Amino acid sequence: MHFKYRVANFIVDTIVFFVFSIIILLIFRGVIEESMLKNILIACYFLYYFTTEFFVGKTIGKILTKTKVVQKDSLEKPKFYQILIRTLLRGLPFYFITYFISEKGLHDHLSQTILIKS
Repeated sequence: MHFKYRVANFIVDTIVFFVFSIIILLIFRGVIEESMLKNILIACYFLYYFTTEFFVGKTIGKILTKTKVVQKDSLEKPKFYQILIRTLLRGLPFYFITYFISEKGLHDHLSQTILIKS
């Protein structure tokens, strides 16, 4: 999948998560300690990617760019463990550097998934 789609997906998903984070912070202001908010937002970040890609095959960014995640070999919906691997690898520091080596990210390679036009 062309790099421009991945960049667009990243930008849209980051904006969506940023708005979601502000809403969470406003709702739980004064209820949850500041030290816990960071952990909650990190969990929400992974939950966003996991749930949207597992249940729909797309994040909001992918919906807007008309792309989706599929299994590399069969082009079918990814299995639970494949989405879990994709999601966890997004948490690695500097995982985006792998895009400079190949068109696919580390999370695509190790989970045996690809991004295609839907």
